[in-house]
Formats: sequence, structure tokens, C-alpha cells
Amino acid sequence: MSDLRGSVGILGGSFNPVHNGHVRMAVEVREVLDLSRVDLVPAKVPPHKGTAGLLDFSLRLELLHLAADGVQGVAVSDLEGELPVPSYSYSTLEHLRRTRPGVNHVFIMGGGDFLTLPDWHRGLELPLLADIVVVRREDVALEAIDRFLDRYWQWSCEGHGVRRVAGGRQIFFLSIPRLDISSSLVRDRFLACREVAGLVPEEERAALVRHGELCRRVWSSIRTGASSE
Repeated sequence: MSDLRGSVGILGGSFNPVHNGHVRMAVEVREVLDLSRVDLVPAKVPPHKGTAGLLDFSLRLELLHLAADGVQGVAVSDLEGELPVPSYSYSTLEHLRRTRPGVNHVFIMGGGDFLTLPDWHRGLELPLLADIVVVRREDVALEAIDRFLDRYWQWSCEGHGVRRVAGGRQIFFLSIPRLDISSSLVRDRFLACREVAGLVPEEERAALVRHGELCRRVWSSIRTGASSE
């Protein structure tokens, strides 16, 4: 696999709330690719979700700091809190390329999200801005991914699980251990007054309890099971 040693990973999302699956993904990707760190970057206003049922940006940021505290090589960035809304990944990567030209940024995303890039704001241009790491689902074969690539880019194979987009950067397809946890699962358990220990880090769990009334009021506006981020 081509060398990304020392690069900075960018793992974005609504993090509503962050959970152990997010943290574990960041750790696994950092270790496999020997990145200097992975930044968890919460969207202030997610383009496809809006703010209904979304915890305030400052609270989601607080929960992220608690979740990442003490985890080697995992940090939290409030960058999208400073950029125009909605929080487009293209705008974030373009901003990073312009303001931090000496740093190679690697955009981390799930396999399901990768297949929806044509629906994103300038999503098909993301591989022109940064290397992409796709955490691949085991049930999606590389051959199927290659057929998807054929539809939208000219590309070449640079080894098993590595593709280069013509005129752009590399896309790395990783199969790593993953925890079957989602933010919607955490919300559903919390709204049902069930224990979320093991789903989120302990310090975050304590903060959710402290902010329990607010979390229940905000999350109760989401149809149960409507999202699986």
C-alpha cells in the first residue's frame, strides 16, 4: 500500500453523538496507515440532515473532546464551526489545502458514504483535493467498487485496494475491524432510558447524563431509527 506515513486524517460527520465506533475507526485507520493523527471534525450544519434533532455544535464538540481524551493520535477540530454553513466536505478540504499547504490531509469515510459521492456538493471532486480512505464493508467487493469508479472517473490500480484518480489523488480501500454501533442506536437507547455504557466512552456517558433533559428534548424530534450514522 502506498505510503501515507505522517499524514493527517480527517474524519467528519454530525457526531450526534460520537460513539465508540467513531473512535475505534479513527484509531484503526491511523495505525494501519501510520498517520500522524486523525482529527474528528464535526459538521456545524450537516448538508443532508439540517439541524432538526441535532445537538448544538458546542455540545457535540464537548462530547467529542471527552471521547477523544487520552486516545493516542486522535484529536478534535472545530474547523467547520468557523466556516460557512452548511458544512460541505469539499469546502473543508479546499480550506485545509489553502491554509495548510505543507500538510497532506487524508479524508476518511465509510463505504456507504463513498457510493453516494455523486449526490454530495462537488463530491466527485473530492479525490482531486485529498487522498481518500474508504473503510470498506466486507459485503462490497472491490470489483463492485471498480465498476462504480468506472462510472465517474478515469483511474488506475496502484496495488491491492489502492486506486488513483486521473489528475487527482489516491483512494485507499481498507477492511478494518469495526464496532456495530451507530449514533441512532445510542440515541434510541438513551431516549428509552437504557444504559449506553459500552456504546460511548465513560466520560461522554457521564456528560450525556448531565445534559439528559436537553438531549432527550432534541433527540425526541427524530423519528426512531431514522439515521444510522
